[in-house]
Amino acid sequence: MKTSLVLEIPESLKAALESAGYSSADLSQEALRQLAVSLYRRKVLTLSQSAHLAHMSLWEFIPYLAQQGIDIVDYEPEELEHDLRAIAWSTKSREQL
Repeated sequence: MKTSLVLEIPESLKAALESAGYSSADLSQEALRQLAVSLYRRKVLTLSQSAHLAHMSLWEFIPYLAQQGIDIVDYEPEELEHDLRAIAWSTKSREQL
């Protein structure tokens, strides 16, 4: 099941958008992508759900997020430090074998 949304563009902007090369399909696609980015950023949707909403594969959506300045790795500094210590410990343990 799909839900449709109507995007109303004022006539005063229609000509400017068309002269910039935007078709109705382009605007719909961009609106969906930006909605997906916004919902991902606010942690309403997962990465996979957001990619699906944007009609993109994960491999397309991840670079798209990067272009928007959004990281997909959300580490707290303490969590990152803990993981780095665990990696260092694991590496030392393997070297001793």
